[in-house]
Amino acid sequence: MNILEDLKKQAEKRRQDIEQSSQQSSGLRMIRSMQIVTGLQQLHSYLHELVEQLNFVEPDIRVDMPLDHFGILENLRQGDYKLLFESSYNKELVCLFCALNNDSKLEVDIPDETGKHTMEMIKHQGLLANFISQSPARINIQGYVPVRIEFVSDFDEAGIHITIHNYSRIADENYKFKVDRISDELLDELGKFIVRTENTFMDALVEDSQRLSMGYLQQPDADESGPQTEEMDTSRLRSLFNREHRLYLTYHNTIKDIGSRTHGFILGRAKDCDLLVNSDLASRHHAQLVYRKGKFVLVDQSTNGTFVKPQGGKEVYVQSEALPLSGSGFISLGKAVSVDNEHLIYYSCQ
Repeated sequence: MNILEDLKKQAEKRRQDIEQSSQQSSGLRMIRSMQIVTGLQQLHSYLHELVEQLNFVEPDIRVDMPLDHFGILENLRQGDYKLLFESSYNKELVCLFCALNNDSKLEVDIPDETGKHTMEMIKHQGLLANFISQSPARINIQGYVPVRIEFVSDFDEAGIHITIHNYSRIADENYKFKVDRISDELLDELGKFIVRTENTFMDALVEDSQRLSMGYLQQPDADESGPQTEEMDTSRLRSLFNREHRLYLTYHNTIKDIGSRTHGFILGRAKDCDLLVNSDLASRHHAQLVYRKGKFVLVDQSTNGTFVKPQGGKEVYVQSEALPLSGSGFISLGKAVSVDNEHLIYYSCQ
């Protein structure tokens, strides 16, 4: 007998026994957990095939992205699809990434007293921006928007949490749904949602009011009353950003998810590195990624140095120094970033 089919029959019998007795809450939790894992595996299988086809066909999907009170990044092209699947003891995660991109730039004026914090909020959402002038404060927002759709297990509620990041607006939108809602029809609607054609995917979701929902890019009202102190701004920012920051690395077919609580993530060609880069120009323990003061920092400890090229920015060479990372871009160990470099590491700060 097929071993998988045999195990499925045994699992079904055990499920029936537990449900009939209704005496083993731990057993019921296990069943729910199995259902969630199975559901996320269905999602991953569908999205894996969808991402392969999208990256091959490269459909021309165009988006206008509004930035509240700032303007609109127009005619952004959606592409560069990636998929992450993470499985651990208490967490199952499937995450789809893509980017909205063009060569346009949006120049906006902001109040001088909020310029620094506005810039922090913009960059926190993964957008690329820089100051044109400090006083009066004027910033340049580049035509690049990172998009993420994340599905995370909730074993306690027998459901799945969904975070939709920068899809229709610059914000994190949080939803949930029961695992038994997953079907071929729902997956098809999800595919239509991703490629931005008419769909009913959102109808299957329930807004998750217990999770932090973030719509950052709103300029403060000029008539807003009350003390505008540095302490108030810092407290407000901390409450807005009260979630774990993440850094995603993609190297060939390997994707690494680094949280802000991760300590000393090592890049290099030694087998004990967290990300093994098989390049003759890479040192055994070439560089380290650490989280300091709200940012991921690359610390070079190599012979040949490290090259970092932010998306839309200039390449930076680092040797025996530390460089904060923001937004997204490329890391190269010991060799400049170029189209013929087969050892490029794509990074994205979230």
